[in-house]
Amino acid sequence: MKIKDKERANRIIEIYKDVNLNQKKFAELIGVSQQLVSAVLNYSKKPNETILFAIIDNITNVDPIWLLTGKGKYKNNYVPQDNVSTSIDTLISNMVKKHFDQINLELNQRLSNIEELISKTNAKNILRRIDQDNSKLVSELKKDTKNLGS
Repeated sequence: MKIKDKERANRIIEIYKDVNLNQKKFAELIGVSQQLVSAVLNYSKKPNETILFAIIDNITNVDPIWLLTGKGKYKNNYVPQDNVSTSIDTLISNMVKKHFDQINLELNQRLSNIEELISKTNAKNILRRIDQDNSKLVSELKKDTKNLGS
């Protein structure tokens, strides 16, 4: 392996150590095979574009120039442990949760609309009954008034 490739591998090793994951989880995080990660970390394969761009695309705060050339600054704060989504199960769970939350929001809005419609309908029915009762009372009063006058 050329010196330049070994230096790139060393920069990948620094990032790998910073994220504090095992090789499998690190590979899942950046979206490459564990075999590729292992080969690069053990200097048995030179870091190719696949792993370099995978790191740049999937780990926050990586300086691409530093990773590719060694020029620039090593930041030593690449991935906050709290924000690491490492397994496919976690990704699927997050997707399902997002869809569930959206459906839940839509259902709550629909229920609210139904409750509002029922309240308005009940209010209209109550007012209609009051009007009917008032009409009956008025007609009874008219009858009673006629009966008193005769």
